[in-house]
Amino acid sequence: MAKYRESGMPDEQTWNTFFHPTEIIQKIGIGEQVKTLLDIGCGYGTFLLPIAEIVSQKVIGIDIDDQILNICKDKIKGRTDEKILLVHGDISADATRKALEEYKDKIDYITLFNILHCEEPMALLKNAFDLLSDYGRIGVIHWKYEKTPRGPSMDIRPTPTMIIDWAAKTGFTLEKQVELPPYHYGLVFIKKPIVKTMDY
Repeated sequence: MAKYRESGMPDEQTWNTFFHPTEIIQKIGIGEQVKTLLDIGCGYGTFLLPIAEIVSQKVIGIDIDDQILNICKDKIKGRTDEKILLVHGDISADATRKALEEYKDKIDYITLFNILHCEEPMALLKNAFDLLSDYGRIGVIHWKYEKTPRGPSMDIRPTPTMIIDWAAKTGFTLEKQVELPPYHYGLVFIKKPIVKTMDY
C-alpha cells in the first residue's frame, strides 16, 4: 500500500503548530447538523478527535500510514462510545471501499485535508463523490500557494482554482471559500443530485 507523493508527516508536536483545528472546523461548516463524517487521511487525529465531539452519529478516520493510525488509536482507547471508527487503508482500494460499504449514502461530510497534491486528485474526488450522500459536503483545506514551513513542493501544490476546477468536473458545486491563516485556505463543496428531466 503506497503513500501519496510527498505525504510524509513531521512529529505530532510540530504538526500541531500549523493549525487551529477548532477554528478550521467551524469555518468549513462542520457542526451538529453533520451525522456521519469521513476523514480521509486522518493522520494523528488532529481534526478527527475534535470533530467526534461535534457530529451526531459517526466519525470514520482512514489513513494509509499504519504507524500514525496506531497513534490515533491509542488516543481513543478508553472511550465508552463507539462513535469513532478507524480504518487502515487507501480509499482508492476496493477492499477499503468495501469496508465502508455499510456507510455509503449515510456519509454527509467528507474531509480532504492537505491531500489533493496526490497523483490522481480527480480520482480521489470521484471516490469521495461516490461515498457521499446527496446534498452532502466535502471540506478541503490545503497549504497556500506560497512559501510555507511545510507542504508539498510548488510544482505539485494545487491552487484553489485548480481544486475548484477538479471538483466541478467531478460533479461538485462550490459552496464557499475561506482563508485559514496563517498557512491554509479552505473550500467547501456540495453534492447536488442530478435532476432528470422528462422528454415529452
